[in-house]
Amino acid sequence: MVGIRDVARKANVSPGTVSRFLNQDQTLSISDETKTRILSAVKDLNYDISKRKYEKKKLPSLGLISTIDRKKELDDPYFSQLRAGIKEEARRLHLGMNRTYYLAEDDPQEWKDFDHLGGIIIIGSVQEKSIQKLMSQNKNIVVVDNPDIQADVDLVYADFERMTQKILSLLIAAGHKKIAYIGGYNIDMNEFGEKEYNENEKRLRVYKQFMYEQGLKQNIDYKLGLWEPLEGKRMMDELLSENGENLPTAILVGSDPLSVGVYRSLQSAGKKIGEDIVIVSFDNIEIAEYLTPNLTTVNINSREIGKAAVRLAKEKINQERSENVVLTFPSKLIERESFRFS
Repeated sequence: MVGIRDVARKANVSPGTVSRFLNQDQTLSISDETKTRILSAVKDLNYDISKRKYEKKKLPSLGLISTIDRKKELDDPYFSQLRAGIKEEARRLHLGMNRTYYLAEDDPQEWKDFDHLGGIIIIGSVQEKSIQKLMSQNKNIVVVDNPDIQADVDLVYADFERMTQKILSLLIAAGHKKIAYIGGYNIDMNEFGEKEYNENEKRLRVYKQFMYEQGLKQNIDYKLGLWEPLEGKRMMDELLSENGENLPTAILVGSDPLSVGVYRSLQSAGKKIGEDIVIVSFDNIEIAEYLTPNLTTVNINSREIGKAAVRLAKEKINQERSENVVLTFPSKLIERESFRFS
């Protein structure tokens, strides 16, 4: 039986172009010569347009599902830049942003008609079973910042694991063996907005494995909490209380906002950052350069990650490929006074 992919191959165009042309998509812009090739292929292959499998027309648009609430999206530079990249690229590619769901705020029971959307971008850790349910409505899904997902979707994320390994190796090379980690819990959410807090966080995983492999199991020392400055202070206060004068000589912190709290705790205790104890963090938000001493941290281009997610969604909408894609974005270590590796 002749299918739309056979027509596409003969006409030397993508299946998405054939589908949109035959469905009289007014937003499709192709030459008269391409239209003629498609119609000729239809005729030569005796492709029966009237009997083709019906598919609900997908609009050139994106839905967005985020595990981050609106306030955090505005306050956290990583997420605000990620969102800005998504909006910018969607506008450039003429994709409507028709629907946004904040899992921590909206009533997920209102979700419907996802099959009308061209594609869906998910930001953060949404549970696998929830994504599978979503795929029953729309398979054009791109997941951002959740490399552990096993569903048949596209993935885009920063190389946190590789960079964590690099930082820890540099700390060891500089003579540090008593290294602690301060970070936030991994938070998995389902379609009802319910949260599951767990320790399956990328940087923590690498930290524990690295310390084991270096024969430093006895030095593993970590604290987890919420991803907020006050939590950073609370966790550092606990490390100070528990360790007394036998403090770690280096601390890897999961994010710059947490580092702000870590700084406050250490400075209140009279510890000299960069001398008594060194700190390396992630995010490279603006305040990192203005802390005293300024903070060594990892720069992550979340804006470009957002743009890449939109481009992958566009490819799926246009049926330009059948295989899923995994994109890992590189990050860059910015050396400052809290610890210099050279």
